[in-house]
Amino acid sequence: MRSNKVLVTQGPANVQGLTARGAAAPRESGFASGFANLTEAVDAVAAVDALLASLAASRAVLMESVREWVADQPELFDGTEVEADDLAGLAPELVEQLAKALRVPEGTAVALIEESRALVHEHPRTLAALRGGHITHAHAQTILGYTDGLRRGNRVALETRLLKRARTTTPGELSLVARTERERRLRPERPTGVPVVRQAASARRQRLSASPTGRPTR
Repeated sequence: MRSNKVLVTQGPANVQGLTARGAAAPRESGFASGFANLTEAVDAVAAVDALLASLAASRAVLMESVREWVADQPELFDGTEVEADDLAGLAPELVEQLAKALRVPEGTAVALIEESRALVHEHPRTLAALRGGHITHAHAQTILGYTDGLRRGNRVALETRLLKRARTTTPGELSLVARTERERRLRPERPTGVPVVRQAASARRQRLSASPTGRPTR
């Protein structure tokens, strides 16, 4: 059985001074009075957000481990052997129980399973950025969505670019960048060895020959 060595990861190193309940511990009696200034207060919120991202990465790794475990033990479920990377053959019991435990529709549970598999096996750098709190879960979903279906070279190149932009943009802004970059990579390449000038001249000659007056057609 394939397994992931790390099921639960530690939070980002910069998440410090948190209580057991996850809130920044105030230095005085009132919560607000526990901050020296606004920057410190905002940093505390950002630290918790980074921790949430790290937990999302841990969930993805754990969900993929569960999926592989189920796939390797078909006799415990419906008796049908399923390849570990065959998402279409997910055991119905797995989907049903995950949906119930997470309080989401079964379609959402399937999407989370697929997302987890992609993060662990196809996008380890995005998973690492999520684990480190450098991007949010929404950023990771954007990267997975816009790189899906691309050839490996284009997928890796686009992922690299989007990971850099994700650190300083909102998920919506990243989506705009991703859409443009994906369309550029899907655009058919110009035939090699044919200069742009020659292509333009050839097109102009075709327009002239198609015009009865010998003048360029529009």
